[in-house]
Amino acid sequence: STSTITFHSFPKQKDLKLKWKTALKIGKEVPKYAFVCSTHFDDSDFIPSSKTSSPAKIRRLKIGVVPSKNLPVRSLDKVFLTPTKEKIIKRAERLKQRRQNKEHCQILFQNDCLPDSTPITDVEELSSSSTQTDVLTQEKTTVLSNEIKTADKEVQVNTFHSDSLFRRSIMDLIRNDEDLVALTGIPSMDKLLKLVNIGEFVIKSLNYNINFSLDILHRIVLVLMKLKLNTSYKCLVVLFGVCKSTCTNYFYETIDLLYLILKPLVLWPSKSSISKNIPKCFINFTSTRVVVDGTETPIEVPKCLSCRIRTYSFYKGKHTIKFMVGISPDGLITFVSDVYGGKASDKHIFVESNILEKCDIGDGVMADKGFLIEEECSRADGTMNTDIARARVHIERAIQRLKIFHVLKNNMPWKCLSKIDKIVYIICGIVNISQPIIGITGF
Repeated sequence: STSTITFHSFPKQKDLKLKWKTALKIGKEVPKYAFVCSTHFDDSDFIPSSKTSSPAKIRRLKIGVVPSKNLPVRSLDKVFLTPTKEKIIKRAERLKQRRQNKEHCQILFQNDCLPDSTPITDVEELSSSSTQTDVLTQEKTTVLSNEIKTADKEVQVNTFHSDSLFRRSIMDLIRNDEDLVALTGIPSMDKLLKLVNIGEFVIKSLNYNINFSLDILHRIVLVLMKLKLNTSYKCLVVLFGVCKSTCTNYFYETIDLLYLILKPLVLWPSKSSISKNIPKCFINFTSTRVVVDGTETPIEVPKCLSCRIRTYSFYKGKHTIKFMVGISPDGLITFVSDVYGGKASDKHIFVESNILEKCDIGDGVMADKGFLIEEECSRADGTMNTDIARARVHIERAIQRLKIFHVLKNNMPWKCLSKIDKIVYIICGIVNISQPIIGITGF
């Protein structure tokens, strides 16, 4: 009670006073008339009242004691548990509570006996009743123990299902191929499962010894949802039931895997295969081997000044990355250059890509005026340019297919640029296995 609380002044000895200040977390000079209440001391720190001669019965401290109770705690001294540790502690508390309930029930059944008012006059009746009670108690205890074990298993199963429920429901949400295309960009479930099978083969061949909480199907869907919809990591964490760090690790690791799978789909075809698949719009340009064009993707503003200079695009008026795409006359993506900063010109990317080394003598390369490969065309060439523009419209359609993946459409995070070359190849590979750019009526 407050009536028993007493106040005590700081000791005059410097070393003892310093101990008091340290215990009470006092960093500045203590005022002359500062006091410490008795709630900060243990009962054993006081001189027994029988040994004091004070008429007011004031509690006095023993010599050399230091405050040890109800001490202030600094914010830096507080222990903050991570969500994982909190889950472990709560799980241990629930397990402890279940065990206590089980022991309590066993004790109740073991103490179960006949009422005191029951008259027992015969030793045989006593023995028989005792035996029946023991059997009944043992049966009840066994039944209760089995029920507790069953309940414990049900709790574990329910916990497992609650953890993995939404992971499965993501695939359950995909009702048809249209839903799959909307979420991932993959044209059909059969092709998604083929990617999964190839991915499993690649992982086995690379001797991966990493244990993943998500199977390869969900990891691939996670990455494709990030590329197709540019879904935030916070949203993916909720959808796939993993923490943010695990989600980002899965994204970057699976990018490497998908790159190994889909890069071979961006294939440079032979001249004979191109001549067999010339569409109507290329009838006047049968020598065309590839149609090239550049595209830009906006990125976050870099912190590095040098990177800002290299990535600023005067054409777009913002920071971008740029790469060149080449398609065959039938609309298949056959070439992807390295990714450059937005400052690089189309001509520079064209020259550095060494695409001409893939061409044979007499092959034609279609490009727009932005590449500035030759001098300004003549009047006759300008008339022909109309037919060329009509033919090369398909490269623009191919680039539009790429931009359906929002990761290439919206501001790309700076951290993703370390994987940008692989991301571009992955998206180009998906476009190549999707519906053809030129329909069957175009041939």
